[in-house]
Amino acid sequence: MFCYRRRVTAPRSRRAPGRSLVSTFVCVVLLLLVARVALVECGSGALPKPSSASSHSSTAHRAQTTNEPPSPPNELPPASTDLAASVHLALGIPKDADPSDDHLLDERAYVVSYSPVKHVPNWVAWRLDRSNLGHVKRKNDFRPDPSLPSEFYHVTERDYVHSGFDRGHMCPSADREDTAEDNSLTFLFTNMQPQLHELNAGPWERLEEYERQRAEQGDVLYIVAGGVFSAPFPTIGQGVAVPAANFKIIVALRPGQKPADISTSTDILAVLMPNERGVGEHTWSEFLTSVDALEQASGYDFLNAIPEPIQRVLEARTAHP
Repeated sequence: MFCYRRRVTAPRSRRAPGRSLVSTFVCVVLLLLVARVALVECGSGALPKPSSASSHSSTAHRAQTTNEPPSPPNELPPASTDLAASVHLALGIPKDADPSDDHLLDERAYVVSYSPVKHVPNWVAWRLDRSNLGHVKRKNDFRPDPSLPSEFYHVTERDYVHSGFDRGHMCPSADREDTAEDNSLTFLFTNMQPQLHELNAGPWERLEEYERQRAEQGDVLYIVAGGVFSAPFPTIGQGVAVPAANFKIIVALRPGQKPADISTSTDILAVLMPNERGVGEHTWSEFLTSVDALEQASGYDFLNAIPEPIQRVLEARTAHP
């Protein structure tokens, strides 16, 4: 708001010489008083600054109602805060010391932390129970993920051709055979890491079969799978990182149990399988380890929504099936 004072011009009148200085002084004082009042009135008409809560609300509203560009790779996507309520992340969102390499994607059938540097998922998390199993035909529609920001490299079939590596699912196709749509979602390249065939079709696949056996029996499983990478890491295609090993964490609840029922006696499995020649000669149970060991190898903090005293016991355990 702009405030102003209308200037009024009056006819001059003759004044006594002795009073001119006094009159001038009085006029100056009056002018100062009027100016001060005008400034106060202008200040009272200014709009108040929005509170932090209203600023947050307007920002969220703007993101929903406008087509703003996606967050740059050096920022953790705002969607990550919404994903805290995802059924797939009921045991916590895995986090490391550098969130700039974690672009979170809600694929509905699972949740991905995608690396725009490595062009593969850091980890994939999903919930598995009997309702996810079915008899839908495997879609095999491998494709780039359209939900990735345009400035990210989109992995394609060409990156794997003649590479010597399989397109290794993190969330398996057979874990999502309830609907054709869910099964198709597992073939996005944001759910893939390069795996040697003897790993992908060997102990990695045998462990996936074990998970589904538990789900068939009525158990509810919370699973996180991902890769551990060397520095520097080898690549295929247009810079697609090849993991040195693949890890998986499985927390299995009995029928009728919920995440709030997790205790120190809850079944938990952790494995770390090397992505190297000879791995196919071993059973998956030979690669059992602890969550603590996986956290040290990967740099991620897992199961952080479980109460700390219970979490410490579970993560230190190297269990057996």
